[in-house]
Amino acid sequence: MTQYIIVPNGDGSGFNIAVAGANGARQTMMGFGTEAEAEAWIAQDKRLDGTHEPSPDYQNAVASD
Repeated sequence: MTQYIIVPNGDGSGFNIAVAGANGARQTMMGFGTEAEAEAWIAQDKRLDGTHEPSPDYQNAVASD
C-alpha cells in the first residue's frame, strides 16, 4: 500500500509529499503552496491508482444502473 506524508518545507514556503510505494520505491512530490493542495493531490493520486474505495453514493448510483 502506498504511504503519503505531507512535509512542510523548512523555510515555511509550502509543502512537499513524501511517497513510499508498496514496492519500496520512494519519491518526493514538491511545490504545494498549501496543505490542502497537497491533500487534494494525494486524493487524486489514490483515485488514479485505484486504491481509493468509491464513496457509498457512487456505489449506489452504479448499482442502480
